[in-house]
Amino acid sequence: MVCGHCGSEHAPGTVQCPRTGDRLDAPGPIGSRIDRYQVLRLLGQGGFGSVYRARHVHTDVEVALKVLKKQLNADQTMIERFLREAKAAAAVGSENIVRVLDAGVASDGTAFLAMELLDGWDLKELLAREGPQEPRRLVGIILQVLDALAAAHAKGIVHRDMKPANVFVTRRVDASGAETDFVKLLDFGISKMQSASDVAGLTMTGVAMGTPAYMAPEQFFDARAVDGRADLYSVAVMLYELLGGRLPIEAQSYAELIVKVKNELPAPLASVQPMLPPQLTATVDRGLLKEKDARWPTARDFSHALRAGLGVTPAAAPVTQPPLQQTATPATANDASLMFGKTSTPTPATPAPVVNTGWVVQAPAPVVQAPAAAVAKKSSTGKIVLIVMAALGASLFLCCVLGNLANGQGG
Repeated sequence: MVCGHCGSEHAPGTVQCPRTGDRLDAPGPIGSRIDRYQVLRLLGQGGFGSVYRARHVHTDVEVALKVLKKQLNADQTMIERFLREAKAAAAVGSENIVRVLDAGVASDGTAFLAMELLDGWDLKELLAREGPQEPRRLVGIILQVLDALAAAHAKGIVHRDMKPANVFVTRRVDASGAETDFVKLLDFGISKMQSASDVAGLTMTGVAMGTPAYMAPEQFFDARAVDGRADLYSVAVMLYELLGGRLPIEAQSYAELIVKVKNELPAPLASVQPMLPPQLTATVDRGLLKEKDARWPTARDFSHALRAGLGVTPAAAPVTQPPLQQTATPATANDASLMFGKTSTPTPATPAPVVNTGWVVQAPAPVVQAPAAAVAKKSSTGKIVLIVMAALGASLFLCCVLGNLANGQGG
């Protein structure tokens, strides 16, 4: 029997839906109507609500229907914040932001958003399914995220919850016929809209909003005071995690995380992934600085710096980079070149005898140490010198003694 909560079939004897935790004998939304949409199956769920595959009852168009949790539908402030996502997405108008097709409150009080139905996975799920990806692909995805944020920030909208789960990756055929990644930014539900029509009470002063591991230092203390640079910090955290295989700052509790984010610099990305281009690692490191004035000022600046790290910065868009507070050691001109493999750990390869248009990584300069044999030889030489000097000293002493004896006998 199809589960009324997620739309899947479960093994005989199952009492609770494995995805939602609801009892199977309790009615669920699958097969029911929410306003003019028939709910087909569960796609995902989060802290504020769930997303279902649904069909418009008049046009048969399938959508991703986001529904606010039942217990939150009684809170008018939560409904306004939930529906704000539709307003934010429409205001930006970027193709890298998911399109909201419809929004409203059903007759039973359920708030909903009808969004375009996408084929693909969010970035978190993509990595869980496919494993580590080559860094060139990951940076390409992040560049599209920055394009979306540049458009949002230009409209005075700050996302405030940037994380891999809110980056949806689908596929698109480009003008040359090649299939490439195409990014859609999700979930503007807790976004900050800087406009005269924004309701002042939707975000209270002193309240932290976002996902802690990706939040900027200033975001922990007052989400209302943040600007677009908080989003860029979150993107730098994402990129550090994607390229380095770990979060820049790790903690066992929320309280510990606050202290570390406020006071500790993460290890430079170059120390975690030494094969990455130095300019790229320095770009990510700058994005993680504590003071927002020291980080990348705009999404465009961050994007140009990443492209410069790959050697593809447009000539018309130069990037000015002030001195970094934390920098990677630059590679020398004599360093060997490496091409990335298919994982986040680079594997050596012999460069092709043609002009390389891919991503070339400078290997770190080898640490030169004196061979053990040479050290031993130096030590042995020192011992020989000491022995010779001791022998000479003994000989001189013996000569003096014999001379004195001879003088004594002669006297």
